[in-house]
Amino acid sequence: MFFQDLFGLVTFDEEFREVEAVRPRVGRPHVVHCIERYQDRAPVAAPAAPGELGTTIAAHLRRTSLVPVISDFLFADPARIVRELSLLNALHDVFLIMVDVRFAYQVPDVRAGWIEIFDVEAGTTRIVSARELRQVAARIEEWQEHIQRLARDAALDIVRIGLDRWEMEAALVSLVAERRLRKV
Repeated sequence: MFFQDLFGLVTFDEEFREVEAVRPRVGRPHVVHCIERYQDRAPVAAPAAPGELGTTIAAHLRRTSLVPVISDFLFADPARIVRELSLLNALHDVFLIMVDVRFAYQVPDVRAGWIEIFDVEAGTTRIVSARELRQVAARIEEWQEHIQRLARDAALDIVRIGLDRWEMEAALVSLVAERRLRKV
């Protein structure tokens, strides 16, 4: 916004169908508009047909762009998505920001044998055992480490951020410094 760079937004559902798109423009009001559209987005009745992620994103970009991909990466077939983003990285500057969501799954010990959980994003319900629920945070940790390895193997920069503001800022500064050194 300070340098009058173009800023846009493309959001996807759990099957990587485009849900929302705002074409890139300049200015603070447009950045605020994009954030509001993201926050207030309602489920779309008939989302677009699934396609290649990289192609869909590239269709919104008119020139070489910085493309941060922000996600928790808790979806099926991450290898395909990382591969498509790697191909997009050949034309644009793509980097991944992985939101560390372990904290959301570190629940107090539950005595009940079965627990019903609700996925807000997908709108689905599932019943799991208390033992399985206790293991979810550890499984997410392993999954996100796997995603980091996939991204690094595909030559994509990735940074993992959590709730701690200072830790997040340090991780982002480190990413920027590392990328600058590589460009020189």
